[in-house]
Amino acid sequence: MSVTIKDVAHKANVSIATVSRVLNHKSNVSEDAVEAVNKAIKELGYSPNFLGRDLRKSETRRILAIIASTEQSFYSEVIRGMEETAMSKGYDVLIATTRDDPKHEMHLLGMLFSHSVDGAVLLGPKLDAETISGLAANHNLAMCLERLEGCKALTVTINNVQAGKDAVNYLINKGRRRIGLITTAQRAQSSVDRELGYRQALEENGIPYDPSLVYYGTYGADSGTRGCKELMSLTNKPDAIFAISDMLAIGAMNHALSAGIDIGKEVLFFGFDDIQYSHIFIPHLSTVRQPCFMQGKLVIEKLIDNMKTDTPDTSTYMLPHSLILRETTGD
Repeated sequence: MSVTIKDVAHKANVSIATVSRVLNHKSNVSEDAVEAVNKAIKELGYSPNFLGRDLRKSETRRILAIIASTEQSFYSEVIRGMEETAMSKGYDVLIATTRDDPKHEMHLLGMLFSHSVDGAVLLGPKLDAETISGLAANHNLAMCLERLEGCKALTVTINNVQAGKDAVNYLINKGRRRIGLITTAQRAQSSVDRELGYRQALEENGIPYDPSLVYYGTYGADSGTRGCKELMSLTNKPDAIFAISDMLAIGAMNHALSAGIDIGKEVLFFGFDDIQYSHIFIPHLSTVRQPCFMQGKLVIEKLIDNMKTDTPDTSTYMLPHSLILRETTGD
């Protein structure tokens, strides 16, 4: 059986309260008692149950970050922003993945409900807006990167509609009129918003929306490859392609290169996220840059603020994006 605090108290010939005061570094304990308790701890090999102690204090100083998977590299900068900010305020960040499963996401949130963590941040939520709104009304819960339409929970993201519009407007200003879109069949809010920006840019420039120029696939690079192959098989081929992620854009360019298409001249390509591969892949990819570190930083700051108030902030904060122009748009 494991050694308990009661065993330590008996060994040191002191009360359990005295052992607790020693463990919590309280000043109202005699030097003899401190020495006796520490000697007993060492001899018995006692390991304090800090989690149990934290639960009794209703504070763990831990925040859970729930991500969809570890495959999306832009998460790393968001997590870095979260961790650095949390650490500066005396908190640790725990990371878990949902595997794109809403049931598993709810299972992980059990750590929040049981007070094993003080707060949780969803990066790429799988639960619906109504469910998350209900949870956020009773727990310290926030979202980062993704927003959900109609969700009443603290959210830090960018304006994905405007970002998609800005990217497509840039292609239009380059003289392109047949602009393909490679997106996902999975209806993440960011994908929906970027598609909306694509359509708004076309409409505002008097370019008719052509559904044959839109390819719905998955988030994998191979889906981008298939999408580009399908779009380039059209009789009236696109002269530019906007992909809702860099991995899709890079996959699309793989097909273009194998097909002998002159990227940056014959067909322009624009991605989204500015992941590391976007400026390693040749030709270098023009893309939309998200302020990933700042999103991670801000969501932790706001979440910790919510932990200390009876009127939590459920606002949506949209940080500025930027266009990074490289060879795939002829820049």
